[in-house]
Formats: sequence, C-alpha cells, structure tokens
Amino acid sequence: MVAQVDRFCPLCGQELFRKKKGKSFKHYEIAHIYPLNPSDAETLLLRDEPRLGADVNDLENLIPLCPGCHTNFDKPRTVEEYQQLYGIKNVILDRARHRILQYQYKLEGDIAMVVEALESADLSQFSSELSFDVKRIDEKFNDTLPPLIRRSIHVKVADYFVYVRQRLQGIEIANPGAGNLISSQVRAFYFAQKMQGWTQQQIFSNIVEWIVSTTKPQTREAAEIVASFFVQNCEVFE
Repeated sequence: MVAQVDRFCPLCGQELFRKKKGKSFKHYEIAHIYPLNPSDAETLLLRDEPRLGADVNDLENLIPLCPGCHTNFDKPRTVEEYQQLYGIKNVILDRARHRILQYQYKLEGDIAMVVEALESADLSQFSSELSFDVKRIDEKFNDTLPPLIRRSIHVKVADYFVYVRQRLQGIEIANPGAGNLISSQVRAFYFAQKMQGWTQQQIFSNIVEWIVSTTKPQTREAAEIVASFFVQNCEVFE
C-alpha cells in the first residue's frame, strides 16, 4: 500500500520511512478515508459524500499517511479534507485499474517501428495533406479534454498523420494483418477504458503510457504522436 503513494505522505510529501543507525523504520499510519467508527456528527457530515469500497476496511478506503497528517485528518474531520483524500485515493485506484488493463490488452510490438521512425523522421513532404480534415477532430472531443491537449492533438495530426499512416501500411505489407491488429488493439483498449467511465483526458494519457510501456521510446512525444494518429483515425474517441 505504501508503494501506491511512492513512499511519501500524499498530503504533506514527507517520507514514510525514517533511517536511524543504518536501519529503516516506518513513519506512517494507515488511515481510514471514511471513518472506521464514525460518530453521529461524522455520519451527518459525510452523508452526501461518495465512498470508496463497500466496507470501511476495504483496501480502497485505506491510505498511508504520516502520523501528523493522520491526526490532522481525523481530528476534526472536515468535508474538504475528506474530498481531498478521496480524490487522491481515487487517482491511485484509477492508476491500478489502468495497469490491469495494460496487462490484459497487449499491443503488437511492431508499433515500436513506427515510434522509432518518428524520432528521426523528415516530415517536409507530409505536412499539409490534412489541412482540410483536421477540424473534424473537434467533433470527437468533450469537455473532459483540456484545450491544451486538444491543441496538441491538432498539431500532431496535422504534422504526422500521413507519415504514421504510411509506416503502418508498411508494417501491414511486410507482415499481413499486423497493421490491422494494432488498430483493433488500440480500439479495444479505448473501449475498455470508456467502460470504466474515465474522462477523455485520462483515456488519452493512458493510451500514451500504454504505447510508452510497449515501445520504450527516447521521447514521450513520439508516443503522443501515435496516440493522436489514432484519434484522427477513429480508433480513439468516436
């Protein structure tokens, strides 16, 4: 559980282990986000708040905090602090669900050839073909995708779409079925995330991380370019 918060208190950033005389000692306590034995006042205070897990002792409702933050969180408990810790734990749980999906949905290794090619690509002959078509991407976006990410996807599609498409076509020619397999895997991974109710921002970020974990690129931008390609190509977002 401490690994979920990278060994640091998620509220104050303090290390959850202390070293003394060459030995490591734990410096944390396991906090219940929704209280273990809520008082009548706490039950009333949190009556309209969502809960993590059906039981207060479920792992979903537990999080390690440094002793000071644990005490401050419990006494007295406030709605604002509950919402803050609920949000932190929810992000942690989403990350765990994403790792499970990554394991369940494999990405064809040939995609690495596209990513590697992008890192040394000469784009001078590919930059203008999509100028008439990029605008329709906006129809796929909703309010959960921030403007900066929208703009980034626009730019990457305009600059790299044709190049990535040609590389995937080359994979298909060299290894019939591989290019189509990559597209179907991306689409399946997208729908698996959509079924989780995640935002477009979360989904796009997760797809980038999925590509990164498969291809180990020199730069994250290459994975973002490939993810943007699949937005335009309709595997990601409808």
